[in-house]
Amino acid sequence: MVSAPIAAVERRYDAGGLWAAIVVTLGWHVASALPTALLGWSSYRPAGLGFVVWSVVLVLGIAASVVLLRGGGRRPTLGVLVTPVLLASVWVVAVATPSGQCLDPYSWAFASVGWFALVAFWRRRPWELAAFFGLITVVGFGTILYAGHLDRVTLARFIMTSYGVSILELTIFAGSRALTALARRMAVAQEAQARLANRRLAAEATHESRRKRFDAVQQTAAELLRGLAGNELDLHDPETQQRMRVAVSRLRRLIIERDDVPDPLQHELRACADVAGQRGVEVDLQVAITSTPPMPVAARRALTEPVIHVLAATKTHARITLVCDTTDVRVAVVADAPATALDGGGWAAECSYDDEGGLLWAQTRWNALSLSQS
Repeated sequence: MVSAPIAAVERRYDAGGLWAAIVVTLGWHVASALPTALLGWSSYRPAGLGFVVWSVVLVLGIAASVVLLRGGGRRPTLGVLVTPVLLASVWVVAVATPSGQCLDPYSWAFASVGWFALVAFWRRRPWELAAFFGLITVVGFGTILYAGHLDRVTLARFIMTSYGVSILELTIFAGSRALTALARRMAVAQEAQARLANRRLAAEATHESRRKRFDAVQQTAAELLRGLAGNELDLHDPETQQRMRVAVSRLRRLIIERDDVPDPLQHELRACADVAGQRGVEVDLQVAITSTPPMPVAARRALTEPVIHVLAATKTHARITLVCDTTDVRVAVVADAPATALDGGGWAAECSYDDEGGLLWAQTRWNALSLSQS
């Protein structure tokens, strides 16, 4: 299937060639055929018939041009309608001249109607235009036989004239098709180059994203690993356990936050719940029916960071609730965790919490309309 840019290039070149054909056709009809029809006014039988046919052909050409410029002409209908009129014009004008055949100086139609056929068959197959010129040749030869002027000199003139009245139109037709095909191939090549460039940029962006995630993972784990390696941290210390649980959840979040999923925030909250579940904590995740609005990675990190701290300090069970609309997102967590889990503050998102009856409630909020929170 041809892409829209390539189709646009084809249409532009096709329209340019068509306009050139129309201008040449009308110019020839006015500059060459009209003076002949007017100068031979009294020579036609009946008088003025050449100009009447000239006018009919002009109207037909204008109508065909309008159809083509509006995107038509791809079906054979236009050619089927135009061909009989043009062929009849060649016969009528030739027979009406003093010599009664197509080689008469006043037989302008034999040399002119081919241009109108070029326009009418512009979007058809080449053999159809060639067949039209074959029919013109047959009609022209018929006028010579009808007038009884067939001899060697007339036959030679007829062959040369038939060649002359068709070769230019066929050359323009073939040249325009070749130019349009060349433009199409160039557009295809440019589109392929653009796709390769986009893939290269995407690969570089993916590599940079992975490098940043690796740096973040390394930074998150380095301090704890150094402390454990140097016996500076006690694994039995609740504060150390809390820090390690938070670090593990952050690592899991960093690993999955670039996953291609319909709802990244829900995906990351499930990952946080899974980390807590691996140490025996029962986590009930209640997500919104509608998908969360698009938000940057930094906003999702800000929303999930307090949740990570609460789940890291949770003893047995927790419930996470996600509520959102088109611009506002709220994540709430209730758990049997101490209020000290959120000590330190400094959250990037709006965060509020309360401790009552051994349960800790916390809520983070992000609003797309607030620049300070986005």
